[in-house]
Amino acid sequence: MREVETPEEQSGPSSTATEHSDHWSGSRRVVQVRPHVWNWVAPRVGGGSVLEIGPGLRPTAPVATSTFTDASAHALNRLAAKGGRTVPARAALPFADGSFGAVLAFEVVEHVDDDTGLLEEIARVSRPGGVLILSTPIHASMWSPLDDACGHVRRDEPEVLFEKVHAAGFEIGGYTWTGAGSPRITKVRARALTSNRRLSTAFVQTLIFPFHAAYQRMFGKLEWASPEVPVPPEADDVMLWATRAGDASPA
Repeated sequence: MREVETPEEQSGPSSTATEHSDHWSGSRRVVQVRPHVWNWVAPRVGGGSVLEIGPGLRPTAPVATSTFTDASAHALNRLAAKGGRTVPARAALPFADGSFGAVLAFEVVEHVDDDTGLLEEIARVSRPGGVLILSTPIHASMWSPLDDACGHVRRDEPEVLFEKVHAAGFEIGGYTWTGAGSPRITKVRARALTSNRRLSTAFVQTLIFPFHAAYQRMFGKLEWASPEVPVPPEADDVMLWATRAGDASPA
């Protein structure tokens, strides 16, 4: 995970340059996304607290009761303003062993050079039986200009991803997948991010994701496939749930 300056460090002369390099800094709006996923997670957390890694301004966990770590100081400041506990991203997670009942990492591991190290850190800070929800693009054959524009470093094959999660100390309970979007729209998105990622991020944050989240709240459903069922080759992205070894899986 990339290191970022703390808000105190950004008070110096380089703060303006840092702001413009932070693609979240064009928007102040926080949008809670994937409400249907959170509705599934919430009753399985029990009394444990929740950590979300790399949410930007689009957290899945409720802000006021959760902990967030991100490479964007701007996103962390906005989350903190709404009551969230925030910590700048570092190579090691700055939390004690077994701190969290759930860890969420949506579209994160494909950005991290040492993804196995991150998964091991997630396992370390998860309590036995704690829930992990992770999503990431898959299949190297599905690589597109959008991956380059987003700064992805890999697309694992599903069996490789599952093995990494298992080796870190988790038992996978199920997965769901989505197919690729229109190649034409993918090219447009890649071009927009390449030309001005800060502006394009602010645009979708303000005009698209609030409606997307509302749609998911009304119509979103989760149907988990068994990890024994092969992920189809047309899958572009996979989301999985797993539990930290040491206790029974959640119902």
